[in-house]
Amino acid sequence: MDSTIKALHKNVMEWLAGPTGSVTIHVALILALLFLVDLSIREKDSEIEVKVVEIDQQKLDELMEIKPPEELPEMVDTVTPPDVDVDMTPPEIEDFSAAPVMDEVTDLVIASDAISPIIMKNLAPGNMANRSGAGRAASIAAFGGKWGQYAEAAVLRALEWLRINQNPNGSWGTHDKEAMTGLGILTFLAHGETTASEKYGPTVERAIRFLVARQNEKGEFCKTDTTAGTYSQAICVYAISEAYGMTRIPSLKGAMEKGVQVLIDGQQSKGGYDYKFAKGDRRDTSLGGWCCQAMKAAYIGGAENPKLHEAMEKAVEDMKSAQKTDDGAFYYSIVGRSHSTHSITAVAVLSLQLLGHGNDKETRAGLNFLGGADCKWDSPPEWPMYAWYYISQTKFHQGGANWSNWNNQFAPQFIRAQQVSEDKKVGFWTSAGLTLKKGTTGREDMHPVYATTLAALTLQVYYRFLPTYQPIETKAIDQKSDDDVKIEIL
Repeated sequence: MDSTIKALHKNVMEWLAGPTGSVTIHVALILALLFLVDLSIREKDSEIEVKVVEIDQQKLDELMEIKPPEELPEMVDTVTPPDVDVDMTPPEIEDFSAAPVMDEVTDLVIASDAISPIIMKNLAPGNMANRSGAGRAASIAAFGGKWGQYAEAAVLRALEWLRINQNPNGSWGTHDKEAMTGLGILTFLAHGETTASEKYGPTVERAIRFLVARQNEKGEFCKTDTTAGTYSQAICVYAISEAYGMTRIPSLKGAMEKGVQVLIDGQQSKGGYDYKFAKGDRRDTSLGGWCCQAMKAAYIGGAENPKLHEAMEKAVEDMKSAQKTDDGAFYYSIVGRSHSTHSITAVAVLSLQLLGHGNDKETRAGLNFLGGADCKWDSPPEWPMYAWYYISQTKFHQGGANWSNWNNQFAPQFIRAQQVSEDKKVGFWTSAGLTLKKGTTGREDMHPVYATTLAALTLQVYYRFLPTYQPIETKAIDQKSDDDVKIEIL
């Protein structure tokens, strides 16, 4: 019996010393360790630090009460543009001479993988889905307050006025036609109208053809050796980039990339922009704002220019460098030697918001300064249409009571100021600045197209931007220890 036990013991020891036994022992040890670790984790309470930040917002019940205008347009149940006579002319406006038709019209191949209105409804979140159909209606209801539907009616009248007053060659206006056409395209695109739109498709297509035909081999839509030409280049790039982003017409991608490359090459080493794309000491917040909007639109549209993202980040640093340290306002040009206003501050703030820096301290300080802005048609600031175009967007991105209060200011002012046809199907704007005495405001009298497009774009803020512009990059919240919960902002 003893010999049998000794033999069994010997066999077991030999098995344990062998490969199979060794593996078995190691597996058992690992399982035991895992069990012990699990118990220790269960006994330890997880802690998450929560910081409560009080936001200084005006209470909604303290917002100014404004009664609707006595005569508002009759609203329809849908947001579909009303049918009007194609031969109808707008009321009481100047008979502008039409620009000559171009001898050659550029070849624009209207072929796309996302041109159908049905496809447009299924665009992924983060693109431009809220510009059309149910998305637009929902955004108007969510952000327009009691003025949303009235504002949309004004936009529809403006679109019809722009359709009727388009020049035969697809442009708008009598001078600075490239810039005016770019603003016109942006206005239709903001409403979800593309080359595929049943009613406004031909209008949009003619305008795009005009701009593409104007672009030279360098990527310039107009000569950039003038102040106006520099602004026009940025606005045209903005329009073509959004057009490509919404239609995916292949031939527009090259036009977009060539156009935005002019902006990248024209940028100063510190990120600023100046008239004629000069590389001296002067930098210009106003011009930089249009360039920022254009570059962001190209970035979203899928432009593959190698230094595009770098140019946007440099533009952010330039805007921040122009901020005053005392009140959060931004300088117009040379820091410390130029004026700062609500309009210029709004340009800088919007640029920071669009380029993914909406929560930076510089942006917040600028928004605090903009708390003193107002919208009074009979007492406008310098270049009012331009100023309110930017201020409205910054307030919309800011949201909350700040937006509600601003919406209750600007929306009724814009709605009342539109010059409307007798049947209320066509409408346009002239600049509020034209009511001032000569010499007290900048020139906003170039053409009603300027005031009409900026006014319509301002009223389209409810649905134009929210799904379109996203932060450029994602950043993780700073961690205090390995035990903290890691959260990434997407």
